[in-house]
Amino acid sequence: MKQKYLWMLCVSVVPVSAQAAEAYPPVCRVPTPKTTHQLITEKPSLDAVYLEADGGALNRNGVSELYGSVIIQQNQQAINAESASYNGTTGNVNASGGVKLSSENTDFSSDSINYNLKNQTGTITNAQYQVRNSNTHGKSKSIEKKSIDEIQLNDATYTTCSILEPSWYMSSSSINLNNATQTGVARGVTLRISDVPVFYFPWLSFSLNDERKSGFLSPKIGVSDQSGYEFTIPYYFNLSSNYDATTSISLFSERGLKLENEFRFKSEKSKGTLEYDFFPEDRQYDDDWRDYFKLEFEHKISARSKVTIKAEGVSDVDYFSDSSDSLISSTTSALEREVAYLVEGKNWDFSLSALDYQVLDTSSESYAKLPELKLNYTKPHTYNGLDVAVSTEATYFDSSDQTTGLRFDIGVKASKRFGNDAWFAKPSLEYRATQYTLEDNDAGNDLSRYLPTASFDSGLFFERTLSNNLTQTLEPRLFYTYTPYEDQSAIPVFDTGFSDLMTTSDLFKTNRFTGKDRIADTNQLTLAVTSRLQDPKTGQEKLKISAGQIIYFDDRKVTLADDDTIREEETVFAVELSGKINDQTNFSANAVWDPEEDDWSSKEARLNYKDNKNRSVYFSYQHLSDEVSEVDASFSIPVSEKWSLLGRADYDLFNNRSLEVLAGVEYQDCCWGSRFVARRYLTSDNETYDDALFFEVELKGLGSAGNSATSILQEKTYGYDKD
Repeated sequence: MKQKYLWMLCVSVVPVSAQAAEAYPPVCRVPTPKTTHQLITEKPSLDAVYLEADGGALNRNGVSELYGSVIIQQNQQAINAESASYNGTTGNVNASGGVKLSSENTDFSSDSINYNLKNQTGTITNAQYQVRNSNTHGKSKSIEKKSIDEIQLNDATYTTCSILEPSWYMSSSSINLNNATQTGVARGVTLRISDVPVFYFPWLSFSLNDERKSGFLSPKIGVSDQSGYEFTIPYYFNLSSNYDATTSISLFSERGLKLENEFRFKSEKSKGTLEYDFFPEDRQYDDDWRDYFKLEFEHKISARSKVTIKAEGVSDVDYFSDSSDSLISSTTSALEREVAYLVEGKNWDFSLSALDYQVLDTSSESYAKLPELKLNYTKPHTYNGLDVAVSTEATYFDSSDQTTGLRFDIGVKASKRFGNDAWFAKPSLEYRATQYTLEDNDAGNDLSRYLPTASFDSGLFFERTLSNNLTQTLEPRLFYTYTPYEDQSAIPVFDTGFSDLMTTSDLFKTNRFTGKDRIADTNQLTLAVTSRLQDPKTGQEKLKISAGQIIYFDDRKVTLADDDTIREEETVFAVELSGKINDQTNFSANAVWDPEEDDWSSKEARLNYKDNKNRSVYFSYQHLSDEVSEVDASFSIPVSEKWSLLGRADYDLFNNRSLEVLAGVEYQDCCWGSRFVARRYLTSDNETYDDALFFEVELKGLGSAGNSATSILQEKTYGYDKD
């Protein structure tokens, strides 16, 4: 029988699994198969068997022999071979010579195959496999397809490298894959890098999809001055579909053993996290028990109401400075513990909370709020376009060694906006009443304060089209506010501080204090102007320039404790500049002039650059008189296709010292990546430095080992993206 296309249609009752292996985005280009499988038809009849070959002998009720470019197809699975026999009664196929078995999810190539189409079972010898739309591929001495859902690979390899000679792979004496349970079990596993054995695992269990599964996570290795060498092994517990836990056992050469525990849960109405870490015997702290806990919990009572709990605590005030690898964490001054009930309505919200602190910095005392009640109401555009807002607050402030007591505050504000696209005017009137019932206050225990505040905000909008088709705006603005003076020196300061003037938007505040314990006396006028360059097609702002000045008509007498009156001639002038140099570069700068010091009291500048070649540069400068003067710069620059340099420097100009220095190098290819980071930062005592090394090796598609170099780079380096 010599005809090019010989085909036979046989009807069978073979069940076909509709479940496909979940594909994941490849990290590099997916390997191209050496040969491509062929189908007889793209739209086969359900469960029908199609045969095609250069020649052969057909037997409907027995064995058909086929040779030359053989294709046997059922649904979307197909067998390609040089020769094959097909039993129409049993559905059994024996094929040899350049065999390829293709399904919706996986392509196999082998020397020979014994396969049953009806029950989808069989054996493939000397096979290579490639998971479609994925970099997962490997080899196996034999593959046994035990059922529709279960596959056994013997003497097999596995890798996610996308090149023919992978830099790493895992070899196993046997791998069992079960699609029904979406789990896999491997025995006698050896991880090899460049054919060199690195790790051996007698038994491994893993998930075939994104579902969580209990097991060991990637180990961490690191070193620092305070803790010495570190080796950490995390274990993940998949306890249920809606809650899990992770336990990490760490061994520090200078401190001893540390256990870190995290429990997470989430339900339809609740979610939360509980962390508990402890040193049973810290050798750097007289072998004492030291621990830390953190609790976050939220429960939705209804669509509009919920209860939240947030709490943190440590065994001693030195815990963070001794064990943290973060400058921010090591300088934490207090830890909050808060329970809150919150309700949100259409135009109102209510909260009832209790807040306390564990104070770590004994130089500052924080007041506990036991409890605090808030009720706010906002009704926009009512009463002939009038905006009305009411805020109420009742708080009991508690302290072990300072004045305590109850503060009740209520504020009512009404405003109305007039105007159109070319102009606006907005008068506002606010009245605030505050009552104190105190204990052990030298100036009296029953105090009250009643003050009105009036303000008038207005502005104009001009625009024109430039020769380059950009739109330029000119936006002059005038803002006046007045609050009469009332002596408030007898009122204790519970939660109030100065509101810093940093940008031109701060020129339009009615109160120069935060909190409720001080209401500033104001009689001042703000004059400001803003100009923008905008792209009318995209609405993108190319450039913005703002400048403004506050003119004071009276001395400012209300101050915090022991502060002097601020004279009227001490005006404030602020400027701001921001924009885009190009699609990759943004910049911003602002400054505030202090006429008393005849200098800029606040200066800040930022420059960001990031392009599509993963090159990024960040620079910032910040200056606050007698407080902060700091320069922060970071970069991430690829120097070749596979190598990148990264770095960051944070310098304190005020005290002429380094706050943090970080330098790193990264290697990336389609198979693996490696990162090495050296870091030096100032600890919480503001005198000593800690040096730390972070090293991480990532096998693409498998995981990473080493200390958390990636998290450090993502936190500290602008624009860093390991992918």
